[in-house]
Amino acid sequence: MNKLSNYLNNYMQKLDGNWSYLISDLNNPQQTISLEKDYIHKSASMIKVLILATLCASDLDFNEKISVDYVPHVEGGGALQEMDSDTKVSIKSIASLMIVLSDNLATNILIKKLGMDNIQNYADKLNLKQTKIQRYMMDFEASKQGKENYLSVNDYYKLLCHIYQNRHLERFNIAWQILARQQFRDRIPYYWDEDIVFHHKTGMLDFVEHDGGILEADFGTYSIIIFASNLKSNAIGGREMGKLGQYIYNYLAQKQK
Repeated sequence: MNKLSNYLNNYMQKLDGNWSYLISDLNNPQQTISLEKDYIHKSASMIKVLILATLCASDLDFNEKISVDYVPHVEGGGALQEMDSDTKVSIKSIASLMIVLSDNLATNILIKKLGMDNIQNYADKLNLKQTKIQRYMMDFEASKQGKENYLSVNDYYKLLCHIYQNRHLERFNIAWQILARQQFRDRIPYYWDEDIVFHHKTGMLDFVEHDGGILEADFGTYSIIIFASNLKSNAIGGREMGKLGQYIYNYLAQKQK
């Protein structure tokens, strides 16, 4: 992995913004490479994976139905805000929408249902040292007051491994399968074939582009995580992430020497 590490380090250091990555062979964790793994990024939608894990560890009934007006409607991606206010949706479906469509209203429902303090406590339990959840999605007033959600690639790696290692449990297996149905493939897997399964989540804010997940392939099982903050352009950042994802995949598949 040394050649891959050298390539990525040299490439990212020429890019605008603050870039971090962590790539690990989950069958041989000593084969792990990273850059700025503890750099604290605004989490954007990556915090939703922490919420998903907290839900799996909770005793909430996945079949319980909650009204979509349980919390105030917010803008951004998703489907729930298009539904009638008296519509009720199961917690399992809400969790799916939170990840697969990055639904912000679904996320806020689960934050309120679980309790923000409980979500932070779960992060602390997993020893996610750079992780903070301090506001709801699209709560810009809280953001102005300095309340932000934060995550590092190292913490996100621990979180992914936690879900992966517990996927034999029914509730965590649901989470594992939800991550595989992510519909936004315009970053790390942009140039991959559509049939390549990547258990991942993307995240975006102004001048922030993140993606990270676990690739299960016939040549191995790898975590591939890239975060980028303080970009001059989201479009350029997303495009560069796609190029990096293509190189990483080809290298791991031994197509790129």
